[in-house]
Amino acid sequence: MNLSFLGEFGLIELFKKLSTKNKKVVVGIGDDAAVLPMSNFQYLLVTTDAFVEHVHFKIPKKALKNYFFNLGCKILAANISDIAAMGGYPTFVLLTLCAPQKTKIEDIKELYRGISQLAKKFNIEIAGGDTTASKKDLMVSVTLLGEVERENLLLRSGAKVGDLICVTGEFGGPSSANFQFSRLPDRQAMSNVKCQIRLFDARKLAKSKICSSMIDSSDGLIRSVTEICKASNTDAKIFTNNIPIAKEATLNHALYGGEEYELVFTVPKSKFSKLPKLKTKIAVVGEITKKSWGVKLVDFNGKITKTKEGWEHFKN
Repeated sequence: MNLSFLGEFGLIELFKKLSTKNKKVVVGIGDDAAVLPMSNFQYLLVTTDAFVEHVHFKIPKKALKNYFFNLGCKILAANISDIAAMGGYPTFVLLTLCAPQKTKIEDIKELYRGISQLAKKFNIEIAGGDTTASKKDLMVSVTLLGEVERENLLLRSGAKVGDLICVTGEFGGPSSANFQFSRLPDRQAMSNVKCQIRLFDARKLAKSKICSSMIDSSDGLIRSVTEICKASNTDAKIFTNNIPIAKEATLNHALYGGEEYELVFTVPKSKFSKLPKLKTKIAVVGEITKKSWGVKLVDFNGKITKTKEGWEHFKN
């Protein structure tokens, strides 16, 4: 048996089984970030992501303006979104760069400029990291630290049967744009560099204490809902007609594309009217249901179909 059989999420479950349990760890493997004790009032949040050439991005043969700057923004944005989904705010970041000798210094400078500019926007301090040589491909790994007040912590595991499934923003834009760019020779752009990181909206939702669970949509809407259901021991139905789909994107892009960095969260029906006003619109796209046969799609005619698995490393 190899990793293509196990898949990313099977591998995570394997790591869970192999890991020793420590009572000091509030939340370990399985959420958007690890939650560790910090003080009587706050938790420390820790998240990490690796971006690997030919897996997460493809460097174009012909130079594209701002490509590496945009790539740097995207790398940090993914991590900020994880901290936001926990109800917290980012504080410090550590960077690891693995690069082949042939890498142009100007490209690395632009990559770092993208990271540092976004860090400055969200008051994040670059506190260190590591550099090492790579034989072939470029790899950047980010470890982001954050904080959250104990009473404002949001997890994937709090959803209850009957809760409404809500989302911010639109879905499918990055996936659709990447598809269009990939069909052109020597072109693959960071299509979501203008993505709206919903940090301030997430903080508002967390402080309202109305949401029962939250996750970010970096892996796609269906994968996000599936992970909430998995953590909460529930299932869900998604009303396809209610999904806010980006212009020029298809339903398939919206369901499975990912990289929007929007918020996917659940709210008890009785509390929905009390949700705080956000900078972006909130759409109700589904409902949490009893455990049965997975996340289901319901179209405008009421026809029910089972969802596909969506993107998964080692399998796709």
